[in-house]
Order: sequence, then structure tokens, then C-alpha cells
Amino acid sequence: MQIGTKFSIAIHILLSVEVFRDKYKVTSDFLAASANTNPVIIRKIMGYIRNAGLIEVAKGTGGMALIKKPREITLKDIYLAVNPIEDGKLFNTHKNSVAECPVGGSIINLLDPYFMKAQNAMENNLSRSTLQDLLDDLNRNIAS
Repeated sequence: MQIGTKFSIAIHILLSVEVFRDKYKVTSDFLAASANTNPVIIRKIMGYIRNAGLIEVAKGTGGMALIKKPREITLKDIYLAVNPIEDGKLFNTHKNSVAECPVGGSIINLLDPYFMKAQNAMENNLSRSTLQDLLDDLNRNIAS
């Protein structure tokens, strides 16, 4: 299993909004050049993070800003903005197994606790890290 690039692009967008806020008008074209991707992809991801209440986008003239302080935005917030979890479960289990089969009839109840443990570990880890943590790391990387 691999998590798609929407998550890392969303982080890229939010970092750029904060890093370049006083230097450039941060637009989808600006971000697309930085992330080396299509502006349409940037705009789609911007829509997700805007709908999650993380950024505001100026209509017409363009540009965007964070709605919350970087220390108030967790990586979990960003992840959930671009990868909403259906039914509260990160991992889906196939539902069409044969109920009479010892494995098929038990697979969901068998796997759910293991999958939830993995999901909780990931969510707890992402909840402990903020956009500010990444900004601090970025500033250290730039300084060295």
C-alpha cells in the first residue's frame, strides 16, 4: 500500500503559502512551478485544503493565506483534508466473502482490530506533528 502524492503536495502548498507570503503572490501557477506539476492538480488540492478550513483563497486577483497558525495545523489535519476516511476506517476489508467459509466468515472481525491499531498509530503520529514543525525543519535545512 502506498499513500498517493496528494498528501505531500498539500503539505508543499501549505509550506509555500507560509514561506512566500510576504515575498510573492502565491497562486496555483506559482505553486505548480515549485512542485513541478500541473496547475489543475494544484487547484484541485487547494480546493480540498480550503474546504477543510486550512487556507483562504482570494478570488480574482489570486493568492492565498493560512487560516490557522502553522502550529495549529497538524499533519493529520492535512492528511484528512486530501484523503477523507470513509466510515472512520483507513483500511477497507472486502465484504463479499462466503459466510460459510471459516476464513471468509471471519475475515472482517479478524482484521478490524489489527487495521484499527495501525490506523490509530498513524493518526497519533500525524497528530503530534504540525506544519510549524516542518517549517522549523525547512528553515534549519535552508540555513545549513
